[in-house]
Amino acid sequence: MKLAAVCAGAGAGSRFGGDKLAGDIGGMTVLAASLAALRGALPEAPLVVVLAPDRIEFWRQRLQPDLPDLHFVVGGRRRQESVRAGVERAAEDGAEIVVVHDAARPLVDRSDILAVIDALDDASGAILTARVSDTVKRVDADRRVVATLARDDLRLALTPQVFRVAAMMEAWGMADAAQEWTDESALFESVGMKMNWVDARHPNPKLTTASDLRLMQALLGVGP
Repeated sequence: MKLAAVCAGAGAGSRFGGDKLAGDIGGMTVLAASLAALRGALPEAPLVVVLAPDRIEFWRQRLQPDLPDLHFVVGGRRRQESVRAGVERAAEDGAEIVVVHDAARPLVDRSDILAVIDALDDASGAILTARVSDTVKRVDADRRVVATLARDDLRLALTPQVFRVAAMMEAWGMADAAQEWTDESALFESVGMKMNWVDARHPNPKLTTASDLRLMQALLGVGP
């Protein structure tokens, strides 16, 4: 089946204090590193990047010399709108399976990208996950600890997440568009579609604050 990749990077970066995708890790920008990871794992797949409208030209000038076939798409106000715009662009080129990756996860390993694609199997979608190593508590608004949750049944959701495009179109038609989903897996779950998962075997942190960038630089053994 024809596969495409969508890199979602239209967020405002308010907690970072600027365009976090322009941060430097190992001589590359965060966005360039994320795109390189996708291209390295999927060399033949069409690649779509979704960006804020005021950043399209900035990134086009910096990325197209190395990625001349990269498709640029304007994102929406919410993440789910940005991902939808990217998936619809990929579908225009005939994509039947789409790999959705957060641009703020530049350290994703090639083997984990391929593993989550393999995990799709007969499901509508599959996600890359991380085991929960800390003890997890449920609390309430009165600052009381209510319960301790069993870690074996818990996972942190990472990206990439992989979906059948036809199932995604169906899910969009079934769900309430006003509802917010923190990821596309939550959309599929809300309409009862089967989702698979596979644990990542390599670090795959998300860049949210300046300290996250320093962590990524440390993992790569480079300075700012």
